[in-house]
Amino acid sequence: MKKSQVDAVADAILEPHLRSQQARSEELRARQAASEALQVRKRRYAQFALVGAGIGGGLAYFGGFQMAQGFVWGGVAASVVNWLLGFRRI
Repeated sequence: MKKSQVDAVADAILEPHLRSQQARSEELRARQAASEALQVRKRRYAQFALVGAGIGGGLAYFGGFQMAQGFVWGGVAASVVNWLLGFRRI
């Protein structure tokens, strides 16, 4: 057999495997991109909640209320605001 014939046979045998391997790598890339987007969104929610909890704690301290409740309600309020802003971005 000639070298070109050998290459043609090898390509014919390996082509389905290479196509399936490329499809799997594309699927993996898409899954990783979706995972990274979810992680970014979760971090944004956590940042909003943390800032809101700090603001709520400060307001509770200066307002004469219990700081723990201020932290909780500030975090909840900030999470709701972030949730509402998230709907506007979509």
